[in-house]
Amino acid sequence: MRLLKTIAVRFMLTGSALFMAVLLLPVFLITEQVDEFSRLVEAIFKDRKD
Repeated sequence: MRLLKTIAVRFMLTGSALFMAVLLLPVFLITEQVDEFSRLVEAIFKDRKD
């Protein structure tokens, strides 16, 4: 019974780690895209001011 409990805890930990990785990966990709997008917007506004 104790063995099952430790296996379940380890499985939950690895599962949550994988879940966090899956959640964080798109966040990193989106932030990189947002940086590029903000640069584009800044360039457009600078062109309009001139």
